[in-house]
Amino acid sequence: MRRIFGQNKKAMQTRLSRWASLTMSGLIIWAIVASGSGGTGVSASGSTSSSASPLVPAVVCPGGQCFEDVDAGNTFYVFINALAAADIIGGYPCGSPGEPCVAPNNRPYYRPGNTVTRAQMSKFVDNGRRNIADAVGISLHMTSTSPSLVISSTNSDSIDVNNASGAEAIQANCTRAGVNCWAFYGSAATGDRPGLFSGGRGLYGASSDDSFPGIEASSSGASSPGLSVVSNLYRAAEFTRPTASWFNIFVHKATGEAASSVVGYFEAGVAVAGNLTVTGSKSGYVVDAMQNAGGEALEQGDVVTIVGSSTPVLGEIPVITVKKANSAYDTGVAGIVDQMLYVPDAATKAAYEAQNKEAAEARSQMAAADKLAAETGTKADYSSIQMPAMTVPDSVGTVHATDSPTQAAPGGYLNVVTLGSYKGVKVDASFGPIHAGDLLVASTHAGYAMKATDRSLTSGATIGKALADLETGTGVIPVLVTLK
Repeated sequence: MRRIFGQNKKAMQTRLSRWASLTMSGLIIWAIVASGSGGTGVSASGSTSSSASPLVPAVVCPGGQCFEDVDAGNTFYVFINALAAADIIGGYPCGSPGEPCVAPNNRPYYRPGNTVTRAQMSKFVDNGRRNIADAVGISLHMTSTSPSLVISSTNSDSIDVNNASGAEAIQANCTRAGVNCWAFYGSAATGDRPGLFSGGRGLYGASSDDSFPGIEASSSGASSPGLSVVSNLYRAAEFTRPTASWFNIFVHKATGEAASSVVGYFEAGVAVAGNLTVTGSKSGYVVDAMQNAGGEALEQGDVVTIVGSSTPVLGEIPVITVKKANSAYDTGVAGIVDQMLYVPDAATKAAYEAQNKEAAEARSQMAAADKLAAETGTKADYSSIQMPAMTVPDSVGTVHATDSPTQAAPGGYLNVVTLGSYKGVKVDASFGPIHAGDLLVASTHAGYAMKATDRSLTSGATIGKALADLETGTGVIPVLVTLK
């Protein structure tokens, strides 16, 4: 641009008239510098004549005038001065023929009447279209009650922004409080997305307004969730509370909804490494973690009896050691085998806990950086915060039930049903036909239950009550486990 507006006079094959040249130059400057003049002028001291946000940056020129031949009476005085103050355009030093120096400021000359060729004008407009930053520098300051700048495209990106520095590729700010400003707003037609963020560290949201979330999501679609979180490699969602005074997750019920209604549903299992408090009923059977202390594998439906206990794997809860029950009316009966239980070895567990602790500390440092940034009005700096490599996945570092393997080898862990309605227990009807409602106890057939025929021996030996019939042979029937 400096080359266009500051070139020496030279012959041109095709010249615009002085009036047309002045008008076109002014229109280009007007289009780039602002969306409209808005009646804002520049005083001799360089300040705007209105208390509203300035249309152009304050001009620092002698007496508020940058060029000897462009004074306040010129139609484009404000815009030419603004570009000169931003060091985008320059003039010709005074002292050349026809451009005398005028004391005391000895201002340069701009020559607003210089003509430009159509080719030069096309190049200027195209450069501005391709890269508006190079075309206008920092002089693009716009104020308007309607969009100050509108860019549209039908076959490519409307705006393509790249940044190789440590600053932001795009920075948007709402500068006035309480006017319902959205620093960045995106909308899209049906079938399109209003925004997509990918790569790097993903999307981060932080809020400094009291009681407002860092990220808020809602949906008006008939069958679309307000928030859907998917991860290809790591946890789909993770929540960290600021202090022990608050929950990591709080789920509201709908207005007027009954307290007994369902507000959450998990298709897979849920592990709770702590207390579980329930103010309503619980559905389903109860299991306890146990370890196979016998000499043969245990599988689903086996009746097991207590051998002793071993080191806790969940908090401070002792692990009951068991084996297949093989004595009639065994009072040590512990329940019925359900799923196998995965328990990490000591080294794996230690590595898992260490990486989680490091990650929690890193997130705490990030939260502190966010708080400081909000208080000082700066950008949070995470450059010194190191997030550990999460090399031990949750599936390897935690205790959890599993469908594979289907047996617990000697020394292996398993879940044993100790209360509730369960789908199946191994039974042997050779000790007597079994009917729904019959009391079941351990039998001499290892791992199998039988009908209790001697009520005097059932105290402490009862496994539960049969929920189906088996007239002969062996089989698997549902059972209501009620150890007593």
